[in-house]
Amino acid sequence: MIIRRLVFILIILFFAFPLGSYGADGKIGIVLLHGKQDRAPYKIASLANRLKDEGYLVATPEMPWSRSRMYDATYEEAMLEIDKAFDKLKKEGAQKIIIGGLSLGGNAALGYGARRTNLSGIIIMAPGHFPEVQKFLGMSASGIAKAKELSAAGKADEKIDFNDSNMGRTFTSHASVKVYLSYFDPEGPAVIPANAAAIRSSIPILWIVGKKDPATRPSSYAFDKAPPNPKSKYLAVDAGHLDTPDVAADQIILWIADLWKK
Repeated sequence: MIIRRLVFILIILFFAFPLGSYGADGKIGIVLLHGKQDRAPYKIASLANRLKDEGYLVATPEMPWSRSRMYDATYEEAMLEIDKAFDKLKKEGAQKIIIGGLSLGGNAALGYGARRTNLSGIIIMAPGHFPEVQKFLGMSASGIAKAKELSAAGKADEKIDFNDSNMGRTFTSHASVKVYLSYFDPEGPAVIPANAAAIRSSIPILWIVGKKDPATRPSSYAFDKAPPNPKSKYLAVDAGHLDTPDVAADQIILWIADLWKK
């Protein structure tokens, strides 16, 4: 009778507290950032649901580069918005929090990791937006020069039109000078290699790229610039740009579960 009761209690605990939702010291939260021009439920929705099914607390905040917002806040202001998502998960009981992102969201997840110490891991998926890369510079050089002139003249809040791109498509965006420079300045805060180099060695990174993604860059571009961590991993999957989170979902779940294994 006692054994039967113990078995019953264990079964209840198993379903009430999924194994994947706990790290060494409590419940795990995950903030996932969407890509440029995306709109709810976002291309990360399927991965978010998979993680919720595993018992994780998940937040998918709308960021300043969503289709409806499109650069209504600077890159650094976006970091403060991510802070709010972290605070929300903490109030829900998360003791440890991982940040992840797709495309420009991956860029921002890395940027957040370079500026904060209160996170347990970073998941970069098909990272995008490369302000320092020559092809990107060719599109934005004249706009950057104009924006810097306006900024020097005290007109950082003036709004301008500028060239932008997403998955090979070029279009015109509109934002204030200070917002534009925060994302597009090749020496600004959104430069991926610089942010990778600023990550603390205690923070592991799962860096995922799609083999069919034209935006994919080798590990030497930025991943190798991050401090070594035994849990960090560079992973190439058979995917394009937008489907990388779905194709890599199983590997992502396994990587998170492995973070707290000795």
